[in-house]
Amino acid sequence: MVKYRTAAPHEREEYIDLANLAFRFDFEVLMPKAYDTSVDSSAMHKVAVDEQGRLRALVAVFPESLTVCDHTLRTGYLGTVSVHPRARGEGHMKALMNLWLEELRGTCDMVVLYGQRQRYEYFGFTLGGVKFKYTVAEANVRHGLRGVNDTGITFRPLFEVEGGAEFAHNLNTSRLAYVERSLEQLPLIFGTLCQKALGVLDQGKLIGYVVVNEAGDDIAEFALEKADDIQRTIKAYMAYSRAGRITLHAPEYDLPLNTALGSIAEDFVIENSDMYHILDFANILKAYLTLKFKTTGIIPGEFSAVMDGQPVTARVDEEGVSVERSAMPDAVVLSKQQAQTLLLTQHGRYMAVDAPAGWFPLPLFWYKIDKY
Repeated sequence: MVKYRTAAPHEREEYIDLANLAFRFDFEVLMPKAYDTSVDSSAMHKVAVDEQGRLRALVAVFPESLTVCDHTLRTGYLGTVSVHPRARGEGHMKALMNLWLEELRGTCDMVVLYGQRQRYEYFGFTLGGVKFKYTVAEANVRHGLRGVNDTGITFRPLFEVEGGAEFAHNLNTSRLAYVERSLEQLPLIFGTLCQKALGVLDQGKLIGYVVVNEAGDDIAEFALEKADDIQRTIKAYMAYSRAGRITLHAPEYDLPLNTALGSIAEDFVIENSDMYHILDFANILKAYLTLKFKTTGIIPGEFSAVMDGQPVTARVDEEGVSVERSAMPDAVVLSKQQAQTLLLTQHGRYMAVDAPAGWFPLPLFWYKIDKY
C-alpha cells in the first residue's frame, strides 16, 4: 500500500534524484534556495512511498511571506511536481496535491504555481495576475535615450560589492509589495534558474541591482533606489551586456519602471503572471485593493459577495480600502473558480457581477526569482 506523507531529512538525495529524473534538470544547481546542500527542505515535500520504501512521486510547497502595503500574506509556491516514470497514471499527483491543499487550508492565504493551465484548474487554481514584459533594442536606446547621461554607471557582481547583500535586502523591503528574503539566503535566491545579481554603481556607490539570466539579455528583476536613475541604468546596461536586444519584466504597479520602459521600448506584452489558489479572500482583497489604491488607482465603490463560502464586503473611498468578513443580504454567491476569475483575469470583468468598474483584476505579480 502506498503511503502519502512528509519527506524525512534522510530522503533528501532520493527526492532530488526523483525530481532530476522527472524533469531532466539538476535541481541543486537550478534551485539552490530549496535544494542547496546547506538547505534542509524535507518538510516542504510530500512524497508517495511504496511498500518497498521507494519514492514514487513528490509535490513541494515552499513557504513565502509576502508583504503588500504593510499587510503580511502567508503564501506558498507549489512546484517540483514529480512522478516516477514507472508510477505514472496511479493517482499519486492527485493524492499529494489534495494532501497539501487540505493542510494549507486555514494556515495559508494563497498558493501559487506555474504549470499547464487545465492540469491545475482541477485543483482549484486560476491563471491570472498581470505582469509586463518589455523588449528594448540597441536602436531604442541609441535614439530614445540619446540625451541621457549614463557616465559613471558601472556593474559588478552584487555580492562582491561591500555591503551588497545588506543593500539588496533593504531595497527589497522598501517596495510596496515584496517577498520576504532572509539576508543569509540572498545568494541562493538570486542564483535561482542559473541567474546572477549585478550591483548597479554610480561613481562606485551602489544605487541598485539587476537580476539577469546567464546570457545577460533578460532582466527578471530591476531595482533602483531612485526613479531618476532608471533610464541611465538601462542605457549603461545595454552597453555593458553587448546584447543587441534585451527583455525586462515589471509588475503593473511599478509605475516609474513602466513609465521609463514604455517611453522607449520597441514593444511590450501584458502576460499572466502565475496560477493562484486563494484560500482567504478577505486578506487577499484587502492587500491588493490597497496596492491598487496606492499605485494604479481605483475608483470609489463597494462590492459584496460570498466567495467560495467566504462572505466579504470591500469598500473604497478617498481614505483607502476596508474589507469586512460579512456580506450584504443581496450579495452575489460565487464558486471558487468564479471568484478567482473575477479577481484575477481581464475577462472576469464580463461576468454578470455588479462590481465597480476598474476594481479587478488584482495586480498580482510573483517575482520569478522567488518562485523556488
